[in-house]
Amino acid sequence: MWILKGTLLGLWLFGFGTLARFYFAFLRHLPPNSSVDIRGITGLTTHNPLWWTALVVCLVLGYAIARSWSGPPILWIALLVTGLIPAGFLALFIALLVKLKHATQGLS
Repeated sequence: MWILKGTLLGLWLFGFGTLARFYFAFLRHLPPNSSVDIRGITGLTTHNPLWWTALVVCLVLGYAIARSWSGPPILWIALLVTGLIPAGFLALFIALLVKLKHATQGLS
């Protein structure tokens, strides 16, 4: 059970850390009515080795915390519910990528 809890905690930390990184890298300095290029987003995420390193560190940290401290059940429920926020942003991002791919191929 601690593996499931550790994975949940690690992905929660990683998801909110990624959202914070996006905020501090892009959104804080972005003027109104502007956009961010997809290459900027992938440059901070999948093409960046530090992002992958952060994923491993967050998972290891989550496993270590879950292994040493079980925590109350309400904590794990709260992590599961609030973890839907970064998961929702990821789903929205993937949906936009699919729409962009269809638009560039002339499909609708």
